[in-house]
Amino acid sequence: MNKLLIIASGGGHTGFARAVAEYLPFKADFIIPENDSNSRLLLQPFANRIYEVSKPREPLGSSLSLFSKGLRALSQSLSIPKYKVTLATGSNHSYIPSLVQYLKGTTLYVIESQDRIVTKGRTTYLLSKLSRGVFLHWKEQSALYRKGIVTGPILQRRKYEPKNDGYIFVTAGTEGFKSLFDKIVTLGLDNVVIQTGKIDPSIYRGRARLAFSFDPNIEQFIASSSLVITHQGKTAMESAVLYGKPTIIVFNKALTRAATYEDVRIYSKIIGATFLDDPSTWSNDREILEAIKEARKPTSHEIGTEKLVKVIISAIE
Repeated sequence: MNKLLIIASGGGHTGFARAVAEYLPFKADFIIPENDSNSRLLLQPFANRIYEVSKPREPLGSSLSLFSKGLRALSQSLSIPKYKVTLATGSNHSYIPSLVQYLKGTTLYVIESQDRIVTKGRTTYLLSKLSRGVFLHWKEQSALYRKGIVTGPILQRRKYEPKNDGYIFVTAGTEGFKSLFDKIVTLGLDNVVIQTGKIDPSIYRGRARLAFSFDPNIEQFIASSSLVITHQGKTAMESAVLYGKPTIIVFNKALTRAATYEDVRIYSKIIGATFLDDPSTWSNDREILEAIKEARKPTSHEIGTEKLVKVIISAIE
């Protein structure tokens, strides 16, 4: 029987999948979003097989795609064989293949997002009804799920030794955060490196030391920075917990389906990051400049990925 299927749903969700894969004593099989070359590149070294399943809706996309893409995802998911254990990493992309595997008889586990402290992710909540357990990063998430398993932060092995090359690294995941990037490049700083995601990096070249869209080895930029400015995503946890970097989390109100303001505020406190509201609320540059000047060493946490893997392997055996 096929042992383990990990559903890597893009962005930070794929980051969770890769983190688990690095701790596994064998190569797992993966599902990634259709045509997601970044997820494929990140997971290829750890994968036995990789399947592609359509993502019904993008984070900033319309709900109109749910029906047509959902039917495609169902057809693709039905063609994937049964696995003894399935691990879903969240987002709407995880739901249909998880449901199909559940109906085929898999033992299902799901990971809640690191920044869901007082509210539940919709997909994770729905899948929790079918799952044996929900993996949680923090004890502060314990009240969310009766089947919660607190492991500690689910992160990959550290790839680089931290150092300080004197630049500020600004990153906001796959979708990017244009209003934040636009504000940062007007501050007169000459030591800014920006990872723009889906936003065209050319508009920031000449206004930042370096601007690029994607890099599969983005961890090197975190490891060598003096400070990381990011949004409410997994990168903040990598920066603060994995590499011990002073970190500023800027709330992105455009991510209406993501964690709430209160979730992100508490998440920032847990990892010892400075929290700022959406750039649209800033009356002047003083708030971000003071945050950069006063950014502090973050809180230390024990990585929880190995504990998660032990639970998964026990379920397989």
